[in-house]
Amino acid sequence: MAQFLAISLKSQCWLFHLALVLNIFGMVLTDMWLPMVVGALVTLYLALDSLVRLRYVLPLKKEIRDLHNELAALRQKMNDV
Repeated sequence: MAQFLAISLKSQCWLFHLALVLNIFGMVLTDMWLPMVVGALVTLYLALDSLVRLRYVLPLKKEIRDLHNELAALRQKMNDV
């Protein structure tokens, strides 16, 4: 799923988890089970997706960027010699 660019990744994570909690409260407090279950499943997917991106994908992209910079520096040193 594409990342929403309007808010930060950490804010997305909090927002989707809050929406999941509200959906679960809605399931407990109302008789509208089918729409609430669908909403809970959608927000569960969004919450897990944002959590995985926050915990794993973002640090991995940062590490890969650092490795590319280090590789470019080593190639530059090798070409200078």
